[in-house]
Amino acid sequence: MGLETGDLEFAAYGLAEYCNTAYFRGNNLVDLGQEISKYNHVLRQIKQERVLYCNLIVEQAVLNLLGESANPCLLSGAAYNAEEMLPIHRELSDFFGLFEFYSYQLQLCYLLGEYGAALENAVQVEQYLMVAVSKFRLPNFYFYDSITRLAIYPNAEAAEQLKILERISASQEKMQHWANHAPMNFLHKLCLVDAEKYRVLNQKMEAIEMYDRAIHLAKAHDYIQEEALANELAAKFYLDWGKEKIAETYMQQAYYCYGWGAKAKTDDLETRYPHLLLPILQPQREIALLGETRFQIDRPSLSDRTIQTTCSTSSGISESLDFASIFKASQALSSQIQLEQLLHTLMQVVMENAGAKKAALLLLKDENLAVEALANLNESVILRAVSLANGASLPFTVIDYVKRTLKTVVLDDATAGTDFLADSYLAQQQPKSVLCAPILYQGTLIGLLYLENQLTIGAFTRDRLEVVQLLCAQAAISLENARLYQQSRDYAQQLERSLLDLQQAQLQTIQNEKMATLGNLVAGVAHEINNPIGFITASVNNAEEYIQDLLAHIQCYQENYPEPAPQVFDHAEDIDLEFLIEDLQKLIPSMKVASQRIREISTTLRTFSRTDTAEKVACNLHEGIDSTLLILKYRLKANDKRPAIEIVKQYGNLPLFKCFFGQLNQVFMNILANAIDALDAACVGRTFAELQAEPSRIMICTSRSIDLSTAVIRIKDNCPGMSDSVKSRIFDHLFTTKEVGKGTGLGLAILSNCCTI
Repeated sequence: MGLETGDLEFAAYGLAEYCNTAYFRGNNLVDLGQEISKYNHVLRQIKQERVLYCNLIVEQAVLNLLGESANPCLLSGAAYNAEEMLPIHRELSDFFGLFEFYSYQLQLCYLLGEYGAALENAVQVEQYLMVAVSKFRLPNFYFYDSITRLAIYPNAEAAEQLKILERISASQEKMQHWANHAPMNFLHKLCLVDAEKYRVLNQKMEAIEMYDRAIHLAKAHDYIQEEALANELAAKFYLDWGKEKIAETYMQQAYYCYGWGAKAKTDDLETRYPHLLLPILQPQREIALLGETRFQIDRPSLSDRTIQTTCSTSSGISESLDFASIFKASQALSSQIQLEQLLHTLMQVVMENAGAKKAALLLLKDENLAVEALANLNESVILRAVSLANGASLPFTVIDYVKRTLKTVVLDDATAGTDFLADSYLAQQQPKSVLCAPILYQGTLIGLLYLENQLTIGAFTRDRLEVVQLLCAQAAISLENARLYQQSRDYAQQLERSLLDLQQAQLQTIQNEKMATLGNLVAGVAHEINNPIGFITASVNNAEEYIQDLLAHIQCYQENYPEPAPQVFDHAEDIDLEFLIEDLQKLIPSMKVASQRIREISTTLRTFSRTDTAEKVACNLHEGIDSTLLILKYRLKANDKRPAIEIVKQYGNLPLFKCFFGQLNQVFMNILANAIDALDAACVGRTFAELQAEPSRIMICTSRSIDLSTAVIRIKDNCPGMSDSVKSRIFDHLFTTKEVGKGTGLGLAILSNCCTI
């Protein structure tokens, strides 16, 4: 559109934003590098140098990750030279260019393990944050800044560690806000930072949950580069914990995910963790040594990330193929968070990878095992919750032994002489091969996996046993995560129900207080209504007399028509016809005014006492204030103790507000009634003359904020005011300074929830 309309500057902005977005969403780096190079050529042609300088940074970052730079942590190479370009950015006051430069270097340094350099770049980025408030790179800065500081946390002094945690908490508040609005873009980042925080705080269970959740969310929303990073950090976590077998799984998945083109990163992983990547690297070395074409291993595609073979004669190749299947299975388990889906996936994965014809999953509930899922070859998975003691069709003695000893049992021929020969199930069904393995989470038994093969002796080989043990390790994590997820959902639903009940109770309390307020004011309101009613009654009596006199005069006139006789003039004088005509004309409008006054009071009462709906509705705030003043009018009048309280209104031009109008009217009523109470109390001990010289006054001002997004309502009286201790608590729920039975403390507590523009 920019090119079509001749707006070359915004055409350039469009190209640059596309390139940045494509980079951070994980487009294939090889293709992206060629694409950015083409677009930078366009930027040169349309002579948009400032934008070009920024986009060259992106191109060089891609080249660095592709391994086409001598120092992948420094943005200097074929596209961009930091030594030459940084002075140009500063000379042009190109703060956004400097923000981009240090942001990309922050990411590169962190990815390649140069945490000190990453921190230096983060400090530089922070100087230019004001130019990026509308850019999606701002959340990326907070993300990389947080994980960088967590990387250096273990080696920092205690005081510095406290500052790091405080800084990360502030950054996570921002990330939580973004995640609330766009979870597909930011929730996995939030979870990964939380995982790293739990890691440094040695809260292992919470860290495990957050790592797996970050991996799952990044994968679900196609953030492959951050899926890779989450897997890598999880692998380091397990490696530091001494869980090398699990670390292998995560590190190898990270290696595959970095297949988005980040060769510099895969090379770095090969250098740092060759023992964890051995199943991947060993076949590659064998191919290089053999120099033959008997078989070929393809690098994983970004869609399935599995290793495929065309012909396999090497044990190393076989191991890699097994690993790919196992890894795919492990990923399938880690991606499930709901228990029912997890059980289905687990049973399908086990049947596919362990060589079993029948499988059963038993979970521990209240110290008793229950069969949660059963699967048979070529049959669908059956989910059930049957106690093992209630006739489940499984070998009880084998399962009980594994439960007590936490040892895996493998029977190559269950029909031969074994320690479990007396088991009734084994004697009747006579399966050939049996495997029963414990599922442990942090060393605690949470369940058992039972497998059998009715046809083959020795079906569960050492390799398959390793497969089962690996799957059990992943299943333990996934089952615990599913349990915690279900627990959190149940708790959230309970909280939601409690919140709804509390809201209903609060609304009822507010309504009750409102009606109680009306009850207290009923005498004054009745007085306000009685005055116009009394006037109307008297006026109706007068009007009735006037009409009778007029009718009599008309009859007299008719009797003497067409020439008025003296008695007509005498009758006109008797009834004072001129006064009657003049007064009757004034009487009718006065009655209308009195009727309107009664209607206003009625409308005011209806407005004030209305019950709020479930949703906020657009209302006129001035109408609410005026209605409240009308109800309180009798209290504002002069009495024998003081002159009338003066009301000064300074209303601004306010739009309609969506609010709970009934609640807001209650707020107005409480504030104004309290102001009148305070003014009456302040009059005690003062003479009437003193009060006339300095009358009581309530000023009501309304206005809009500078950015027009909010309204300000100021209600001020000329009393001495509140003490600081009272001021600090005026918005607290149920706080009141009145005597028992004279106030609930809800008036201001409800204010924060009843009105929005």
